[in-house]
Amino acid sequence: MQKPVTHAPLFVELSEEHQREDAYSGPHGFVFGGEFIPTKLEMAEQYLHAANILADTIKRQEQEDFRLANPVLFLYRHALELVLKALLRTNSTHHRLDALAADLKTFARQKYQQEVPSWITSRLAEIAALDPNSMAFRYGEEKYGGSKEFSPVPGETYVSVGYLQKSVNELFSALADAAGRIGPAPEVVTPPPGLSKPAPSAIFVIRE
Repeated sequence: MQKPVTHAPLFVELSEEHQREDAYSGPHGFVFGGEFIPTKLEMAEQYLHAANILADTIKRQEQEDFRLANPVLFLYRHALELVLKALLRTNSTHHRLDALAADLKTFARQKYQQEVPSWITSRLAEIAALDPNSMAFRYGEEKYGGSKEFSPVPGETYVSVGYLQKSVNELFSALADAAGRIGPAPEVVTPPPGLSKPAPSAIFVIRE
């Protein structure tokens, strides 16, 4: 006869029994809340890391690609959404990549007198077209073209796992690097007569 399952609480208060020597030794578990709340950039890196792990298992032929398609696509998309919000320093709760990309162009232009490199905006637009509101890669449905009704992802679209991984990591790296270049808000200083206000440092490195 099978023994009854003991339904102990899943979530318990952090205590000394959960301490360990390093991040690889046990006990293995997650700590969240209080002083363990990650920044948006740190959280974005977690989603990216998880997506990369899954993509690597596919490339090593340890997992069938179709079994991990939506988790990988969603994790990569959400990593980009979070790194954009970290860069923009916004607490916005919407998930629209196109709106965040537009905000990024305005932010870079107004704060840093710089245009966002076209390859960044093009890649964001490409992903936003398929999953504009973070629904398509989670549920297989989206509100396309401003419709109020959900509809399946149109057509049959293919993406290479290796190219997806390379492209998203390249895009994420550029956005995360830009986020790291943004320091505290600069002090507003009125330049002396005859002198112009120095332009702020660029946040995007223009690649060749």
